[in-house]
Amino acid sequence: MEGFEITGPYASAMLMSLGALCVFVWAVLAGAFHGADEEAKRFCEREIESDENRSRAEQSR
Repeated sequence: MEGFEITGPYASAMLMSLGALCVFVWAVLAGAFHGADEEAKRFCEREIESDENRSRAEQSR
């Protein structure tokens, strides 16, 4: 039982890492990341548009 004090934390960390890897692979195969880049592009375009509107409003003052 004394070896478990040393290897136990490593074994549990490996199991948690394996679980996280399984969840990631499942998400990729399920399409959870599909379209993420398009949403980022839309967000960037909205921010640029917002900045342009803000600069126009400041110039008109």
